[in-house]
Amino acid sequence: MFVDQYPLITTLTVFIVALSLVLIAYLKRKINTAAFLGSLMLGMGIVLTLGREYSYAGLLTLMTFFFFGNLVTKYKYETKERLGVAEGNKGRRNLKNVFGNGLGPLIFAIMYADSHNTIFLLGFSGAVATACSDTFSTEIGQPCGKPRLITTLKKVPVGTNGGVSLTGFVAAMLGSGLVAIVCLTFRIAVEPQLFLFICTLSGFMGCVADSILGATVEDKKPLNLNKHHVNILATLIGGFFAIALCYALINYLQITQISQITRILTVEAQYIVNLFI
Repeated sequence: MFVDQYPLITTLTVFIVALSLVLIAYLKRKINTAAFLGSLMLGMGIVLTLGREYSYAGLLTLMTFFFFGNLVTKYKYETKERLGVAEGNKGRRNLKNVFGNGLGPLIFAIMYADSHNTIFLLGFSGAVATACSDTFSTEIGQPCGKPRLITTLKKVPVGTNGGVSLTGFVAAMLGSGLVAIVCLTFRIAVEPQLFLFICTLSGFMGCVADSILGATVEDKKPLNLNKHHVNILATLIGGFFAIALCYALINYLQITQISQITRILTVEAQYIVNLFI
């Protein structure tokens, strides 16, 4: 493959495309100056930590989240503005947004650089999937869903920390799955379908963790964590969940193919059905 033969050219190409995308976003006032510089720093950090072999995949993953995250921010923006939950400054992102969503993936990239264990690339994938899942859940779920607090299931106003909805959950799975597909470019030693399952589920679970943290500790004493702190914690949870799930499935349950999970679920579903017949 071209990627295997010319990893440096591939990385440079993806980096130039990513840089162009960020520059266009800056010129169109989608991000401010601090966010622009922060995005460049994050991109360089990914290149330095993932190296020639994997940096193109890391950049492509972050570029996908950046592009679609900004896209869904504009979804029903007037409705979100009317509800008082729209992203400030007409959806323009700042440095806190960049590091709130990017610090977790960067930490996993640093872990990979230190150990050269590709399991941390799965952690990186789960972290970015969490960020995209949470963004999709928030930006699509808020103007369409009827939220309930995730810890009590009581109805709450739109924009309440920890509020979730069915629409938001569907959007979360969509965002997580989108990143999972792009993360296949890492080509680590996990069956592609199983990788998609692990990454998508991890992103979704990280999004759920974000909601639980939002309902329990965000803007509450004694921690007084803001949404960006919660985002960092959630992306780390999503990444470590991906690593733990991979180890549990492959090392302990000896599951190496998605078809094995399908068979197990089919048997369990049939057992439950038989209980009621």
